[in-house]
Amino acid sequence: MRFFEEVAQREDRNDREIVLYPEGLFYKAYERSAFVCVSRISSFVPSKKRVRYLGRDLVSIGFPVSALAKYFPDAPRPQENEPVVIALSEPIDPVAAETWKAALPLKERMPRGGRRAALQARQRAAELGAEAAEVNALPAGSRSSRATGAVAESAAVRRQEEVSGSEEVAAAGVSAGRKSRVRGFRAANDPALSPRIALRAPSALSVRRERETKAERILRLIRDYRLEAATPVECVLFIADLKKEVDGYL
Repeated sequence: MRFFEEVAQREDRNDREIVLYPEGLFYKAYERSAFVCVSRISSFVPSKKRVRYLGRDLVSIGFPVSALAKYFPDAPRPQENEPVVIALSEPIDPVAAETWKAALPLKERMPRGGRRAALQARQRAAELGAEAAEVNALPAGSRSSRATGAVAESAAVRRQEEVSGSEEVAAAGVSAGRKSRVRGFRAANDPALSPRIALRAPSALSVRRERETKAERILRLIRDYRLEAATPVECVLFIADLKKEVDGYL
């Protein structure tokens, strides 16, 4: 039986418990368990998504594994890869749970890889803006060749950002897999790894980055990361990449 089939069947019969499923660094509760978490435990932000092979919507909430004791101090000791089941003193109202679920908006799925491609495009556009400011500060006679290259690359970045949400970008993200995430993380922050930058004469921006220390580079990566535009999963991936940077693997 597939995972969401098991979850749906269990929650349809659930009348007096909260079931928390371990998923990576998070615990997630679904359907009636999620309803109880929001209505009795804390103001979690629910998410309702369509599960195609079930032909129905599922609503869920999530929180970090480290926060289990905070929200459920009397929870049983977690077992590896097993759900945590918390008994309730009062039964769950199935009508109230369905009414709450029906009122939630359905979350539209963004094409896979689209968000990351858009973030990388915006970051590269910011770098081009910094280079453009340096070009404007140069004498008029030395601006033409660098300005031409900057304009052409800026147009390419805009085209990439325009199609980042399309199915073509999603297909490219699927085929690239996890390796594309690492390459994208490195290429977006290391000018030496970008073929387009390598073909041009080094700018003052690239020279400064070559001279920066490892600590300065790590601080720059943290400072430049768009936390407000990232999902919890993307934040976890960023922290994992950042740890590799600190350990010297990238």
